[in-house]
Amino acid sequence: MKKKLLGVLLTAVVTTSLLAGCGSSEEPAAPAAQEEPENVEEAEEETEAAGEVAEPEEATEEAATSEGIDTSENYLEGKKIVVLLKSYTHMFWVEAANEAEMLADQYGCEVEILAPTVANSNEEQIELLENSLVSPPDLYIIVPADSQGIAPAIAEINNEGIPIVNVNTQITDESVSYDSYVSANQYDLGYTTVSTAIEKLGEEGKAIVIFGKPGAQTYMERDEGASAAFAEHAGWEVLDNQVANGDRNEAMTVMQTLMTKYSDIDLVYAEDGEMALGAAEAIKAAGKEGEIKVVGDNSSVEICDAIKSGALYMVYDDAAWSQMETGFKVANLVLGGQSVEDTYYSPIYLVDSDNVEEYSKRYDE
Repeated sequence: MKKKLLGVLLTAVVTTSLLAGCGSSEEPAAPAAQEEPENVEEAEEETEAAGEVAEPEEATEEAATSEGIDTSENYLEGKKIVVLLKSYTHMFWVEAANEAEMLADQYGCEVEILAPTVANSNEEQIELLENSLVSPPDLYIIVPADSQGIAPAIAEINNEGIPIVNVNTQITDESVSYDSYVSANQYDLGYTTVSTAIEKLGEEGKAIVIFGKPGAQTYMERDEGASAAFAEHAGWEVLDNQVANGDRNEAMTVMQTLMTKYSDIDLVYAEDGEMALGAAEAIKAAGKEGEIKVVGDNSSVEICDAIKSGALYMVYDDAAWSQMETGFKVANLVLGGQSVEDTYYSPIYLVDSDNVEEYSKRYDE
């Protein structure tokens, strides 16, 4: 089914193009994932079922989950898929690209990965998509940098009748359409990260929030979820909310400035892993590591190492590999002419000192 596109979030795209493919005729296996780590889901209860997310008090959009998507038939074999990412340098998108290449091998399809040379360049993303139509694919998997800014390129793809699976950042311009949207629930991600941190640290404290890129839907939704979580705990005061554009160096500078402005900080919530690492570097340089707890979203080898060392307190991983895996599953249904839901949510995973050794094994694969 076609879904009306809603917001706007574009990121430049000077292309980094990778081709991966294979001709296997075997039914695709599930991605080679590690055993799911133990996960804390509820604010008042621990559970060992990793991948389930606590339901926040405020209702969120109803959506199907990635579990139970039928992959018994392989409709991707021999097809060409173009995957457009926001960047090919940010750790999250490197993981997504690697997963896409692995999935292409499993499904026996060809994948072309496009990403801007300047991260989050809407203009470059549009140019990449327009150029890709010279030799059009059977399906696009698109992660826009700008939810509305990407609309001109999406309109051209719509005119060609090529299906689109929208992943991670939702296309929100109502003049264009895509077949299905796949992401972790970003509101729940922000809500659950902050709720879990408060559960661990206690009912009183002072917090800093480091925001990502203004206008970016994923960051806005995480911020809304985090704000809702803080609002439920009257003993917690949010001292400041500053922008660092998803950049580690900017986050380090922001944190340095905030530590001179506020002498009493208990918690920093950084809305992605790069910014969490930047904040942690500033805190360590100020001699306050362990005194100020840093939590965030996303995971990587470096983030796991930072949790092991105590530089980071915990993160929730919205798992680029899981979002891409779900995106390919939905693409398989679309190319098979099967009905799909408007939205699919992939799970999020808690990574802290209790399970980081196990969770980090996935990066050894």
